[in-house]
Amino acid sequence: MVQTGSIIVDTSVWIEYFKNNNAFVGFIEDNLSLDNIRITGLIISELLHGVKSSKEYLLLSGAIRAIPYIECDYQDWLKTGEILFNLKKKGKTVPLSDALISAIALRAEASILTLDSHFREIEDIRLIDLKI
Repeated sequence: MVQTGSIIVDTSVWIEYFKNNNAFVGFIEDNLSLDNIRITGLIISELLHGVKSSKEYLLLSGAIRAIPYIECDYQDWLKTGEILFNLKKKGKTVPLSDALISAIALRAEASILTLDSHFREIEDIRLIDLKI
Protein backbone atom coordinates (compact mmCIF):
# COMPACT_ATOMS: atom_id res chain seq x y z
CA MET A 1 0.00 0.00 0.00
CA VAL A 2 1.09 3.56 -0.69
CA GLN A 3 2.22 5.50 2.35
CA THR A 4 -0.10 8.18 3.72
CA GLY A 5 0.92 11.57 2.45
CA SER A 6 1.32 10.42 -1.13
CA ILE A 7 0.20 12.72 -3.92
CA ILE A 8 -1.18 11.55 -7.24
CA VAL A 9 -0.16 14.18 -9.78
CA ASP A 10 -2.89 14.30 -12.41
CA THR A 11 -2.36 14.48 -16.16
CA SER A 12 -3.35 18.15 -16.29
CA VAL A 13 -0.43 19.11 -14.04
CA TRP A 14 2.08 16.81 -15.76
CA ILE A 15 1.21 18.34 -19.12
CA GLU A 16 2.16 21.79 -17.85
CA TYR A 17 5.28 20.39 -16.19
CA PHE A 18 6.50 18.62 -19.33
CA LYS A 19 5.77 21.73 -21.43
CA ASN A 20 8.31 23.43 -19.13
CA ASN A 21 5.73 25.87 -17.81
CA ASN A 22 7.99 27.63 -15.27
CA ALA A 23 5.28 28.02 -12.65
CA PHE A 24 4.52 24.29 -12.63
CA VAL A 25 8.13 23.16 -12.87
CA GLY A 26 9.01 25.39 -9.94
CA PHE A 27 6.06 24.26 -7.85
CA ILE A 28 6.70 20.55 -8.43
CA GLU A 29 10.44 20.77 -7.93
CA ASP A 30 10.06 22.94 -4.80
CA ASN A 31 7.21 21.02 -3.15
CA LEU A 32 7.25 17.42 -4.37
CA SER A 33 9.73 14.56 -4.59
CA LEU A 34 9.83 10.93 -5.63
CA ASP A 35 9.18 10.21 -1.94
CA ASN A 36 5.63 11.52 -2.14
CA ILE A 37 4.45 11.70 -5.76
CA ARG A 38 2.66 8.82 -7.45
CA ILE A 39 1.29 8.03 -10.89
CA THR A 40 -1.43 5.65 -12.09
CA GLY A 41 -1.66 3.61 -15.26
CA LEU A 42 -4.44 5.80 -16.57
CA ILE A 43 -2.32 8.93 -16.17
CA ILE A 44 0.60 7.22 -17.90
CA SER A 45 -1.63 6.31 -20.84
CA GLU A 46 -3.09 9.81 -21.07
CA LEU A 47 0.36 11.38 -21.10
CA LEU A 48 1.80 9.02 -23.71
CA HIS A 49 -1.30 9.39 -25.86
CA GLY A 50 -0.60 13.12 -26.12
CA VAL A 51 2.95 12.97 -27.49
CA LYS A 52 3.67 14.18 -31.00
CA SER A 53 6.75 12.21 -32.06
CA SER A 54 8.61 8.97 -31.43
CA LYS A 55 11.45 10.91 -29.83
CA GLU A 56 9.06 12.67 -27.46
CA TYR A 57 7.43 9.30 -26.68
CA LEU A 58 10.79 7.76 -25.71
CA LEU A 59 11.78 10.75 -23.57
CA LEU A 60 8.45 10.89 -21.78
CA SER A 61 8.16 7.14 -21.20
CA GLY A 62 11.67 7.16 -19.73
CA ALA A 63 10.84 10.05 -17.39
CA ILE A 64 7.58 8.40 -16.30
CA ARG A 65 9.40 5.19 -15.30
CA ALA A 66 11.09 7.12 -12.48
CA ILE A 67 7.75 8.01 -10.84
CA PRO A 68 6.42 5.53 -8.24
CA TYR A 69 3.33 3.75 -9.56
CA ILE A 70 0.03 2.84 -7.88
CA GLU A 71 -1.57 -0.29 -9.33
CA CYS A 72 -5.30 -0.26 -10.08
CA ASP A 73 -7.21 -3.25 -8.68
CA TYR A 74 -10.69 -4.75 -8.78
CA GLN A 75 -11.87 -2.75 -5.76
CA ASP A 76 -10.90 0.46 -7.54
CA TRP A 77 -13.26 -0.38 -10.38
CA LEU A 78 -16.08 -1.08 -7.93
CA LYS A 79 -15.41 2.23 -6.16
CA THR A 80 -15.33 4.03 -9.52
CA GLY A 81 -18.79 2.68 -10.30
CA GLU A 82 -20.00 3.77 -6.86
CA ILE A 83 -18.60 7.28 -7.33
CA LEU A 84 -20.22 7.64 -10.77
CA PHE A 85 -23.55 6.22 -9.55
CA ASN A 86 -23.69 8.56 -6.54
CA LEU A 87 -22.87 11.57 -8.71
CA LYS A 88 -25.52 10.55 -11.26
CA LYS A 89 -28.14 10.45 -8.47
CA LYS A 90 -27.23 14.09 -7.76
CA GLY A 91 -27.46 15.04 -11.44
CA LYS A 92 -23.70 15.45 -11.78
CA THR A 93 -21.24 13.79 -14.12
CA VAL A 94 -17.48 13.47 -14.16
CA PRO A 95 -15.28 11.64 -16.64
CA LEU A 96 -14.69 7.96 -15.94
CA SER A 97 -10.96 8.72 -15.83
CA ASP A 98 -11.33 11.21 -12.98
CA ALA A 99 -13.58 8.84 -11.04
CA LEU A 100 -11.02 6.03 -11.41
CA ILE A 101 -8.12 8.24 -10.31
CA SER A 102 -10.24 9.30 -7.34
CA ALA A 103 -11.03 5.70 -6.40
CA ILE A 104 -7.33 4.83 -6.48
CA ALA A 105 -6.52 7.92 -4.40
CA LEU A 106 -9.13 7.00 -1.80
CA ARG A 107 -7.78 3.46 -1.45
CA ALA A 108 -4.19 4.67 -1.32
CA GLU A 109 -5.02 7.48 1.11
CA ALA A 110 -3.41 9.86 -1.37
CA SER A 111 -4.16 13.47 -2.24
CA ILE A 112 -4.66 14.58 -5.84
CA LEU A 113 -2.82 17.50 -7.44
CA THR A 114 -4.85 18.58 -10.45
CA LEU A 115 -6.04 21.52 -12.50
CA ASP A 116 -9.24 19.65 -13.40
CA SER A 117 -12.35 20.99 -11.64
CA HIS A 118 -14.23 17.68 -12.04
CA PHE A 119 -12.45 16.30 -8.99
CA ARG A 120 -14.21 18.87 -6.79
CA GLU A 121 -17.49 17.03 -7.39
CA ILE A 122 -16.19 13.80 -5.82
CA GLU A 123 -16.74 13.37 -2.09
CA ASP A 124 -13.91 12.60 0.33
CA ILE A 125 -11.15 13.45 -2.15
CA ARG A 126 -8.22 15.39 -0.74
CA LEU A 127 -7.22 17.96 -3.34
CA ILE A 128 -4.07 20.03 -3.25
CA ASP A 129 -4.74 23.63 -4.13
CA LEU A 130 -2.18 24.66 -6.70
CA LYS A 131 -1.36 28.26 -5.91
CA ILE A 132 0.53 29.43 -8.94
